[in-house]
Formats: sequence, structure tokens, C-alpha cells
Amino acid sequence: MNIDVRLNLLGVLGIKQSELALDTPADATVATLIGLIDQHNPGFAAALSNADGGLSPQFVVFINGRNAVHLEDMKTRLNAGDVVNVIPAIAGG
Repeated sequence: MNIDVRLNLLGVLGIKQSELALDTPADATVATLIGLIDQHNPGFAAALSNADGGLSPQFVVFINGRNAVHLEDMKTRLNAGDVVNVIPAIAGG
């Protein structure tokens, strides 16, 4: 199934391409997707994962505008046509 991925990370983690159209297995999860991206951008999976295997607080993964952490984190299932955005977490004050 086809998933559109937007990586708002140009210059971060050595990412050189901001948009990807990935063909994923029918039972793909966020973890599956991150693994596929890591094949083309080594270190991506390590940067987006925390020590417990969940999503790192350093990055935010949105699936169709919804934060994956508030869904099922890495286990969130993806559907054909989903749009996934990955952005670095921003804080300030």
C-alpha cells in the first residue's frame, strides 16, 4: 500500500529528500514505516526511537494530522493513502 511521507527534516539527520511515497506492507505500522525510511537514511530509526522502543520526544510523527503518540505510538497501524509528517519537536520560551 502507498503511504505519503513528508519529512520536515532537511539538514537534520542527513535527510536530503523531504517527500517520499513508500510502498508498505498491508499491516504496516509507524515502526514499519520508520524502518523503511531508515533503509535509505541510516540512523533515522535510532533517532526517532526512545530507549523503551517508543517514539522519541525529540520528534513528532503525525498521521493524517494526528500525533502518533496519542494513538498507539509505534504500533499505530497505517492505511493506504495516509499522509505521515515527521517534524522535529520545537520548544521555546
